[in-house]
Amino acid sequence: MNDELVFTVEGAAAKPAKVISLAEAGLTERSHLQEWILAHPQILGADVKIVAFEFDRWRSHSGQPERDRLDILGLDKSGCLVVTELKRDRAPDTVEMQAIKYAAMASRFTPEILASQHARFLTSRGDKTDEEQALDLLNDHVDFELSAELLRKPRIVLVASEFPPTVTATVVWLTEMGLDITLKKFLAYRTANETIITLSKLYPVQDVEEFTVAPQKSVTRLPAPEYPQLEWTLEDFQLLREVANQTTLAALNLCSSQPGELVPLREIEAESGRTRYQARADLAVLTMTVKRRLGRSNWPFEALWAAGGEKQFYYRMNQEHAELWLASGIENGTISDMDGQGD
Repeated sequence: MNDELVFTVEGAAAKPAKVISLAEAGLTERSHLQEWILAHPQILGADVKIVAFEFDRWRSHSGQPERDRLDILGLDKSGCLVVTELKRDRAPDTVEMQAIKYAAMASRFTPEILASQHARFLTSRGDKTDEEQALDLLNDHVDFELSAELLRKPRIVLVASEFPPTVTATVVWLTEMGLDITLKKFLAYRTANETIITLSKLYPVQDVEEFTVAPQKSVTRLPAPEYPQLEWTLEDFQLLREVANQTTLAALNLCSSQPGELVPLREIEAESGRTRYQARADLAVLTMTVKRRLGRSNWPFEALWAAGGEKQFYYRMNQEHAELWLASGIENGTISDMDGQGD
């Protein structure tokens, strides 16, 4: 049932617009609805970047190609994939199952594969882009560098003119079970002079508390604590030395050997022997490591984009941290070698 009313106004007179289907308006799913979202990705949510569309390059473990076509793949600021399924009219009873299948397959994207598909997308839209440039664009969009771990949990957006009760009931239950699914509903209207399209969020619905005013409580609930920025100690560096991956070790060794100086990511890649994409993934893991193992948000060195003039990250360590890192190797009975193992 449609509760929305749309009027055209001429002077003091208001005339209701007629609800029509996209088919009645001569509009199609791929040439119109899809193109509107590609041009206005905010339809899928704030800060969503389009990565690819009509993606069908799936392959099973045995090497057999799968022909399923994902309508639109996006990426939000948190580094989470946004899997979108479009239906021009009423969604079929199995639309949520179809989207879950696509989300499961998309969860196996790696940052480098995602970058290659984004490069294909941009090039197909007239903006010739290579994979390295595409990866930089994706990393610029997210709060942290992309990682396979962040890409493992896509969220789902379903867009249609109407959803059957079986779909809405299933989506509510799946959401309660921990999946992130949004239903977006569009409607078409015909006026005397034009066709109007509206789009709104059908689910999740707003909490009733958002519409109320209540007496202030005497005790305010504090927000969940965030990871603090803490000073690095010798013990912290010793633990980091034990768990750091190749790229992180290379960055620490190079930065500590020239404190206060900018060390380009390309130099760290060469020192670690890791590829460009592997190095980015390794450094993304550093963020998780310092949070989960060391209870902080700050790295032991700075990360600065394009600070040295080129479009890449540069890293810099202060004198105090450099001395602590070198001392941690001595305390552990190691030299600052690449694998952190003693002689």
